[in-house]
Order: sequence, then structure tokens, then C-alpha cells
Amino acid sequence: MFVLFCSMQMMATNLVLLKSDGQQQLQDIATIGKWVYVGDDLQLLDKAGNVLAEEPLANIKKITFAVSGEATSTENVAESTILVYPNPTQDLLMIQGTEAQTLRVYDLQGRLLKAEYGKQMQVSNLSEGTYLLQVGTQVVRFIKK
Repeated sequence: MFVLFCSMQMMATNLVLLKSDGQQQLQDIATIGKWVYVGDDLQLLDKAGNVLAEEPLANIKKITFAVSGEATSTENVAESTILVYPNPTQDLLMIQGTEAQTLRVYDLQGRLLKAEYGKQMQVSNLSEGTYLLQVGTQVVRFIKK
């Protein structure tokens, strides 16, 4: 997933996990070597492969990137919410809540599969499965049927 972190705006210093219960977990991006999915859990690993944090995917509402001190309250993260629909999708993803910008799709191993500019993205060429969509400094999960 190192590719994803390199492609983020260089100002971002923290990975922010917004949990379903409204709590946030911040992790300094510089300490993260990669993130992996183990079963139904997201693990953040350091460069030596040690687990920095682990969270069940069902407990994660959203993943964002922020400048240190910028998105440290639930209100700040909630204000920057985007909506990606339909999810699951078969053909076209629509993005609401942002201006047109570069949209990037990654597989769960962190490989960039597709990048387009706009507020929608054709995903009919992707295999069925779960993917990550980066919109600006936000990352949302979507399912391709």
C-alpha cells in the first residue's frame, strides 16, 4: 500500500480511521510501512512488519488523510464527507460532495488499477471484489458486483 501513501498530497501526515462509533484512530503516515487485510481486519504495519494497529473492517466507517492537527475531531472529518454510489456497483460509480478531481482505484494489495479525472468512474472492466477509491485525501471502500 506504499503506492497509495506516496500518491497522497505531500502535506498529509496522518492516516485517520473514523470508526463506526464515531471515535478516531490517528496514525502517523511516516511510521506506516504498509497496510494489509487479514481476514476481516485491516492491519497497519511498520517498515519491519510489526503491527502498529489492527481494526475490524466492519468497525471502520471511513479512512482519510490529514495534516497533523487538522482532522482531529469527528466534526472536521464529517464535514469533508463524500458519497460514493451505488455501492455495490456493476458499471458506474458516482461521487457526490466534492468538485471534479482525480479519482484513483486500488485493489486491496495497494496496486493502482485505474485513475480518471471527474466526478464519476466507469468500473465495468474491474473483476468482482472489494476495492479502495481515493478521492482527494479520502479513501472509501466499494464493491464491484
